[in-house]
Amino acid sequence: MSLKNKLNTWVQRSLITKEQQEKILTFERNNNSGFVAKTALVIAGLFIGLGICLIVAANWEDLPTLYKFVLNFATFGSFLYGAYYCAQNKRPHFKDMFLFLSFLMVGASIGLTAQTFNLNGGWSSFALSWTLLSIPYVLLSRSVSFNIIWSFLLFSCLSQDLLQEFFDYIFNHFEGLVWFVLTASAVAYAFDMIYDVTKKKIMLFKAFSKLSVFSAYIALINIVFSYGLAHSYNHKFTFLAVLFVALFLICRMFWAFKEQNISSFKHNAFLAEAYIFIFFASLFDDLLKSGFGFILCGFAILLMFYLFKKTSKHIQKLEIFK
Repeated sequence: MSLKNKLNTWVQRSLITKEQQEKILTFERNNNSGFVAKTALVIAGLFIGLGICLIVAANWEDLPTLYKFVLNFATFGSFLYGAYYCAQNKRPHFKDMFLFLSFLMVGASIGLTAQTFNLNGGWSSFALSWTLLSIPYVLLSRSVSFNIIWSFLLFSCLSQDLLQEFFDYIFNHFEGLVWFVLTASAVAYAFDMIYDVTKKKIMLFKAFSKLSVFSAYIALINIVFSYGLAHSYNHKFTFLAVLFVALFLICRMFWAFKEQNISSFKHNAFLAEAYIFIFFASLFDDLLKSGFGFILCGFAILLMFYLFKKTSKHIQKLEIFK
């Protein structure tokens, strides 16, 4: 249901006045931070950046070194000015687009310098330099997505062999997965606390928190498939896997209730139903390979969505979320 239809319903039920409806609609129109708008601007920024790179690349060999640096830093400066102008005129979406473009130009400048002076340091040195020089963008940007991109760039500086050994261990040992999920959850909580202490001004802490939670859920999915499905006839592994996932999701839903975050509560409730469905589906492996099995899966998924909607409505009627 659209915001306008919701507000009309609230007016009809005397929850808000007509004047309040108009004020809310005006505020939302002037402060629209929808996902579609952000995505469109990011895509536009990428196309602009790629277009500039293609134009330069087509004539790269013909350009003198001095012209290359002038073109590079002139483009860099124009993007910075664009970000400044949009910040001054209160256009946050466009500001983030120009910041993202100038962030890409930091990497381009490092690459140009390395190529001109024949500096060979490999990806780790390049990524580390890019990460350190881009810290001001992280502090200025209010986009969580941008901060997550920067975080991935930072993590790419780590030794690939070390990361491979780490992931091999946690995804092949049940206790490793459990400790990873618990540690990621604790890290997410810590960064959320830091984010609140800084009065929500530095989005990097929020980005680290979201990445930690996302990593925990990826590990949970691996637990279900590795120790729920692969060991479906080993009752010890199956029981431990299902028990751990259930306890984790219950804790997450309890925390969502404590924080009055109904969106998080619903997401975790839906995941709980999905995990139950996956677990029981694994017990009918041979049946699911038939046409009849696919039909049963379809009806099971419809039932799961129906139960989820009914549960959500019941929770809202209880008014435990204010």
